Amino acid sequence: METAMYTRLKENPAFPFVAPFVLFMIFLALEGIHSSAVYLIYPIKTVAVGLFILWILSRLPSFDLKRPALAVSAGVFVFTLWIGLGPMISMGKMEGGFNPFLFENKEIAWGLVAFRILGAALVVPVMEELFWRGFLMRYLIKENFEDVQLGTYSHFSFWVTTLLFASVHGALAPVALLAGIIYGAIFIRTKSLGDVILAHGVTNLLLGLYVLNTGKWYFW
Repeated sequence: METAMYTRLKENPAFPFVAPFVLFMIFLALEGIHSSAVYLIYPIKTVAVGLFILWILSRLPSFDLKRPALAVSAGVFVFTLWIGLGPMISMGKMEGGFNPFLFENKEIAWGLVAFRILGAALVVPVMEELFWRGFLMRYLIKENFEDVQLGTYSHFSFWVTTLLFASVHGALAPVALLAGIIYGAIFIRTKSLGDVILAHGVTNLLLGLYVLNTGKWYFW
């Protein structure tokens, strides 16, 4: 039986936008328990957060695409910034990363690759954009954020959201700031969560393919 507190929480308009992000961050904290924990937890995280998003999908705005070509182009551009500026900006602080081929069993390794690509290209863009652009950028304009049209611009909400988005990317925060500006601009231009999710997903998919081809695991 659901408690009254849980019922109120679930019925809060912010719940479908914020809860996937919170769930993801809980799993992220668990990954920090041990250097190898990520290889066990990442597949669980991908499935759990993905299923959670599907569960609350009916409560979310449409993901219809309005400018898909623009979104794809923006995603490609952010990818080039990420791999071009990332190592230079981080000043040698990028190391380690998610390397599934540390496992001798190739089936396990490629299974982990599949989960990593799936998580990065599909689950993460939806989870992040729901929170950053779908919720926070509107909430900073008005507490009753559902009254604020998707993609509405204010100086305060845009830059606070963008700075916070960048801050969670560690050594790559400066290049993540540029990425956040571009994703935010796409959102403002198209008024579409679908377009900004597509742009973010294209970036992450290309980055995953790049990592697999170059072995630069520190990008993962």
